[in-house]
Amino acid sequence: MRPLVFRAPLALVLALAAAAPAAAQIPYEEAVMDVGNIGVTYTNAGFLGRANVRNNPAGPPSFEYPLNSGVEHLFEAGLWVGAFRSDGVLTVRTGSITSSSGYRAGAAGYEFAQTATFTRRSTLPESPYYFPGATSHLDLLTAYTDTAQFVPGTFTPYPAYAERLGINVEQQAYGYNFPFAEYFTIVTFDLVNTSSQPWDSVYVGMYHDLVVRNVNTTTDAGTPFFNKGGYGAIDTLQTSYAFNAGGTEEGVNTYGAVTFLGAEWRDVRTGQTRFVHPNTAAQIEAAGYPKPFYNPRWWLFTSTDPDLSRPQNDAQNYEKMALPYPQRSRFASDADYNTAVTAFRSRLRTDGQSQQGNWIGMSSIGPFAGVRPGDTLKVSFALVAARKPEAFQGLTGRPVDTDESRAILASNVGWARRTYAGEDVNLNGVLDPGEDRNGNSVLDRFLIPEPPRTPRMHVELDAGQVTLYWDANAESSIDPVTGKADFEGYRIYRTDVGDDRSGDLASQLGLIAQYDKPGDATGFNNGFGDIRLATPVTFDGDTTRYRYRLAVPGLLSGWQYGFAVTAFDEGDQTAGLPPFESSRVANAVRVFPGTAATSDSAKVGVYPNPYRVNAAWDGSTNRTRKLYFTNLPARCEITVYTPAGEIVDRFDHDAATYTGEGRWYDQFAGSGTRVAAGGEHAWDLLSQANLNLSTGLYLFAVRDLDSGRTQTGRFVLIK
Repeated sequence: MRPLVFRAPLALVLALAAAAPAAAQIPYEEAVMDVGNIGVTYTNAGFLGRANVRNNPAGPPSFEYPLNSGVEHLFEAGLWVGAFRSDGVLTVRTGSITSSSGYRAGAAGYEFAQTATFTRRSTLPESPYYFPGATSHLDLLTAYTDTAQFVPGTFTPYPAYAERLGINVEQQAYGYNFPFAEYFTIVTFDLVNTSSQPWDSVYVGMYHDLVVRNVNTTTDAGTPFFNKGGYGAIDTLQTSYAFNAGGTEEGVNTYGAVTFLGAEWRDVRTGQTRFVHPNTAAQIEAAGYPKPFYNPRWWLFTSTDPDLSRPQNDAQNYEKMALPYPQRSRFASDADYNTAVTAFRSRLRTDGQSQQGNWIGMSSIGPFAGVRPGDTLKVSFALVAARKPEAFQGLTGRPVDTDESRAILASNVGWARRTYAGEDVNLNGVLDPGEDRNGNSVLDRFLIPEPPRTPRMHVELDAGQVTLYWDANAESSIDPVTGKADFEGYRIYRTDVGDDRSGDLASQLGLIAQYDKPGDATGFNNGFGDIRLATPVTFDGDTTRYRYRLAVPGLLSGWQYGFAVTAFDEGDQTAGLPPFESSRVANAVRVFPGTAATSDSAKVGVYPNPYRVNAAWDGSTNRTRKLYFTNLPARCEITVYTPAGEIVDRFDHDAATYTGEGRWYDQFAGSGTRVAAGGEHAWDLLSQANLNLSTGLYLFAVRDLDSGRTQTGRFVLIK
């Protein structure tokens, strides 16, 4: 390993003598990992996230959790690879850097060029991307390189072309909708040395600008949006995390985290693979290699402190990857060092409360000494999200960061590690006795018990009632670890009135019914007779054969409810495994009970009437209100006007396509699956000029676009 000496790049002395050809004209592409309860945007240019999510929250997510809640956790993240070349040049190749504008092709700090578009694969038979060799419920596969001279398809030069290392990156991202895995995504970088010379003292890291805010409800923009963060690390889990410490907008309190999972170094000469992790540091050092370590590092977007300011060149980038902060060598004793670490971690945790929390992070692993041409470094990270427990919800719990408030985060990180580890239970890179669960004598990663497949569900609405239908595909599921068809039963979940105001409807789903096989030691043993249809049914435009039906009456029209149907298995008592259950968010649907589209004879109406401002189902602002028109024809035009005949607003209703519209739906109904009654339409009580209405009497006319018949009525607005 070389000593840690920083040198200016030697632009005229290249380790790669031959000029690399320009990258093929592969387009820049984004792909969204949203198969579980998170939404993460991946790219084929070495970075993750969507930097403009604050300004355009209606677009794809950056790192959103819960999905469709508006709670984002990331500005941008990106791959960093730092090393000494054989000509002595120290270089760090970056997929993203600290930049207020985010990614721009050819901009400084964005040094990887796409060499492939995304390939999507899935282990789910019902997925359009089903592929027998897939790893997860959604695999996103792509590739890029640091050797392109020009942005693909242009003459725009890449920055720092002369400092290239010669890296081909094959990126694999994985996501799941299992209940224990729906809050993380794993990304693996296969880094192949394609140059003719070795790399020395290599560090590989994930740069991350974690920012936890609800982009739907916050009014902060610019610096105030970014300076409310609290930050920290769970050192035993190789995890850096962030939370909203100072924001006051509506939204659930969550953590967003980056976790280093492990690295595998494959020597092309010998075929040997070394597992690089803090757990194996002693073995690697005993084999004559530098002792690897995980380094969580932070710096401020703006600072005059050289230790905490953002890096401006490759030497400073490498320092952030290779040197911890605070540095032990600067202190006379362990006690002084530990005091400094405690003070720094406290500052990270609390700066956001005083609007000083604009911290940016790096999670790195290294050093790898002597990575030869053809060698591959396979480095894996996870993006993990978690709610704070209920005791830490609300504004009083927002700045709290303790072992107790991080309990769910630690559990979620543990499941990400377990998913990555597969059979490597103790993360030592060796298939130890008792770990070969599938009996193939190979150490398999990403091998975890699986619940039955998620039932396919169909919903029918009526006034005050929801009827659920689902199929029987879960009953033939085979667990990949045990090889058994171990289906046990179904669980039906529903939210209550008002649960949507939390912004996280999925977490409010409560069990309302369970049906499972009789005659065994699992479940209620109540059988399926009450819900199984004598003959399967189908619906127009849907070839699925639905075998089960459950009607849920007693609901309030116009309110939002969440429903989900899951399947669960028997568990494995001999292995100490409890019953595993399919995801509650995979088929979760938001429904609005109400009247179906009506005939000419039905009387059109509105509710509530009179409408009183601050109705219980409204949001907290005058832009998140709604009044319902009911008993509407399937296709009609609705006009609202004053008694003097002045038109206030005019809009169309189409039962075939209507799923709710307006800002209330953007903030509280999310962009997930929604089913609205065909005979109802919610109006936001704003004029055509987007102005609030005053107290008074208003008239309306509903014209049936098919029959031409017009009905009229009135309502009162009271403030």
